[in-house]
Amino acid sequence: MSPEIIGQRVLRKRTGFTLVELLVVIAIIGVLIGLLLPAVQQARESARRMQCTNNLKQIGLALHNYSDTFGEFPPLAILGNGVGNPQAARHYTWISLILPQLEQSSLHAQINFAVPAWNQALPGGLGNLQGAPVADFLKCPSDGTYMELNQTNNVSITNYIGSEGYHWWQSAGISDATLTGQGLTGFSSSTSNNEFSGAFTIGRKTRFASFVDGTSNTIVVAESNGSGYKNGGDRMRGGSGVPRLTNSEAVIRPAYVFTGEAGYSRRAPFTDPTGTAVTADGWFDKTGSNPYYFTPSYIAYRHVNNDWQGPGSLHPGIVNCLLGDASVRSIPEVMDYGTYLCLNAVADGHPRSFP
Repeated sequence: MSPEIIGQRVLRKRTGFTLVELLVVIAIIGVLIGLLLPAVQQARESARRMQCTNNLKQIGLALHNYSDTFGEFPPLAILGNGVGNPQAARHYTWISLILPQLEQSSLHAQINFAVPAWNQALPGGLGNLQGAPVADFLKCPSDGTYMELNQTNNVSITNYIGSEGYHWWQSAGISDATLTGQGLTGFSSSTSNNEFSGAFTIGRKTRFASFVDGTSNTIVVAESNGSGYKNGGDRMRGGSGVPRLTNSEAVIRPAYVFTGEAGYSRRAPFTDPTGTAVTADGWFDKTGSNPYYFTPSYIAYRHVNNDWQGPGSLHPGIVNCLLGDASVRSIPEVMDYGTYLCLNAVADGHPRSFP
């Protein structure tokens, strides 16, 4: 056999993949990627959820340290100066009060709590207080909503909000008979009111002695996704809502400036955060595409991931929450509403534990 023929045969043996073989290889790679991608995403979400849990634990330790110093938990807000009608603006949140316990003493030292919070110019190039930097542990890593100040009209926000209990009232009294009439189980037929206020009910002081149902059976702080939820329908059904649109209907929680009272963003007898006297209840500073501003709090009237008044998160199927003993648990969307309601009250007389 001639060398030319041998050379041709060798050349033919070195020919690359056929088109069919190449397509098969690409298809196999695509299938493998399809199989691996969910696992990678799940691993990432698991890491983010763990980080969110650690964030809440840090907040829990800060609340305990604050209580050790002052003998009580921080109030939900410092709204006015207690003089006049309407009272002069102050509007500091519970988060602004525990900054030293969160190892943010330098920012806390810059704040003048004797003057209004809104548009308070901070030294050191920090800008106005409402847009002051927020530490990473005040934001949930699973929530990428509103990462930049220019998206919130220069207002810093947080994902962690305090429980006001069943409602925004200073006293949230509900009878067992009422709850039974709403279809809830595990309650008696008594018509006497029980107190379903939370650890951060406006105008109330909470001490460790306030946790009649036990600190390990009471939620003090839970998550709120950056835009809030909507369209939850039945308020007692968790997981029935969808995230609100960020460009027109989001409800955000400012970290340092308290913008509402009794469910309103501006309401007498307090001036609104800008110092303007309030003549009608309504939303504070809602113009154009700006988001709606509410407080770093929620009410248990709404179940989780239902509507913006209640807690919500972007963790699949759950909302992380901080208990009074500084431990962290997850509220599943399918949690019985009666249990969820009791877990948000400090002294309702119906101690219930997490399932």
